[in-house]
Amino acid sequence: MGGGVSDRRERVLSNPRLLRAIGHELRTAREDRGWTRAQLVARLDLEVHSQTIATYELGIRQCTVARFISICEALGIPAPEVLATALRQAEVQPHLLVCSVDLRALAADRTPELQPVRRWARHRLATDAGDDGVVHLEPKAVAELAVFCGLTHVELFDRLTGLAAGETD
Repeated sequence: MGGGVSDRRERVLSNPRLLRAIGHELRTAREDRGWTRAQLVARLDLEVHSQTIATYELGIRQCTVARFISICEALGIPAPEVLATALRQAEVQPHLLVCSVDLRALAADRTPELQPVRRWARHRLATDAGDDGVVHLEPKAVAELAVFCGLTHVELFDRLTGLAAGETD
């Protein structure tokens, strides 16, 4: 039996459309500043060749998270925003990624279908006093919790992220 959600997530993260979208965002930010690739390289805190930057910008080569963050910092752009924009442009299904859950919002929610996870959220809040109230769930965990709620993985993901964003039905 295969890895299921984990395998799909790996394909998402190495998706050529996503790599091109990330590259486009990085190239656009660099060009907006009027910098050459060599000028960007000079601003980085790491050793990288300008040709390597070109392969990232063209979506030919996958960039490590650490290097991606360093490039974004050098460009003065927030890495999470760049990634979010690229995910939208590449039309990546967000439910294949990590789900951030605001336990306080979930505990306060009154949706009947979320009762099983609402009890879990209240328990987590009560036992993890130093917690900031946010947990990050892997796609497999969301899929398993969805079974208890009688929802699909995608439906539960959307409801949980909607709570974090302050959306209501």
